[in-house]
Amino acid sequence: MAGSGHRLLPLTTSLHTNCLMSGRYRMIDYQLTTFERAGIGHKTFVLGHGAAEYASILFDSLPHSHFVLLNNPLYQTLNLDWSAWLVLSMHDEPIIYYESNLLLPPSLLKEVKNHPAEICVAVDSARKPAASNLRKLPSAQPAEIITEVRFLTDDAPGEFIALVKMNAAARRFVVEQLSTQSYEGEVQLYTILGRACRLFSTAWIDMAGRPWLRVDNPQALQHASLLAEEIVNA
Repeated sequence: MAGSGHRLLPLTTSLHTNCLMSGRYRMIDYQLTTFERAGIGHKTFVLGHGAAEYASILFDSLPHSHFVLLNNPLYQTLNLDWSAWLVLSMHDEPIIYYESNLLLPPSLLKEVKNHPAEICVAVDSARKPAASNLRKLPSAQPAEIITEVRFLTDDAPGEFIALVKMNAAARRFVVEQLSTQSYEGEVQLYTILGRACRLFSTAWIDMAGRPWLRVDNPQALQHASLLAEEIVNA
């Protein structure tokens, strides 16, 4: 997604989080390896902060692949709901939503991709159900804060991982719900996904001990440098 990664400053002053080195390679390099090993074909990337460098990496890394770049110049003023609406409203077909600060094993992505349920949600049953909810603040204050909130539904068997597959009908529902938002203040995407889970058949795909990381702070980035190779081989 297009965000600027304030919690990784000054490393992300001009670079997107995914362009940072994480061990031997950049985060995006590990993610592209994961997509390839999971059999993911067409890919769409929403770009905002550090878009030029990010796009250059993608063109160099995917010379023979089908992918789309969506520019989001409003990433500093509108929240994640806007980025999600941009990508989810592009087509009317099944989609896998993957937030860009994640390093996930190919086996998980393949399991989510191949499951027949209308919605598949990745969770980690070893962690309690919770999620990061981003809220924009006035410009005179820090650009963002993080609060912990319960995610999705009370049925969620573990911590939500922002990897969700939706069939065409579920995708349409989420797009319609997102289209009515103000794209300011607290992010509503996760609440909307929770509503979708109550309306459509939903499968919870557990990490089941597989390694994964959400890289949104310096400690997680350092951890990624040690764990990234293990993740892409899991």
